[in-house]
Amino acid sequence: MANYAKVSSKGQITLPASIRRHLKVEPGMALEIVREGEGIYITAVRGDISNLKGTVQVDKIQDFKKIRKRVMEDLANEKAKDN
Repeated sequence: MANYAKVSSKGQITLPASIRRHLKVEPGMALEIVREGEGIYITAVRGDISNLKGTVQVDKIQDFKKIRKRVMEDLANEKAKDN
C-alpha cells in the first residue's frame, strides 16, 4: 500500500497517520533516515542512545565511518538475499 507526503518549503514532511501508528511514532521521537539507492528507509529510534555510553569497552580509537559503511553493506547484502 503506497503512502504519500508532500515536502514543504522548509523540506519537512508529515508522515501519514497509518505509518505513524505502524511505527508507534510519538511527538518528539527520533527517526533514523537511511538513504539506499534512489530511496530512503525511515525507522523509529527507541530509547536514548546516550544510555549506551560506556557499555562497550574499546582499546583503540574507532573509525565510525568505516564501521557504518561495513554495517550498511552487510544490511544491503542481507536485503539482497531476501529478494
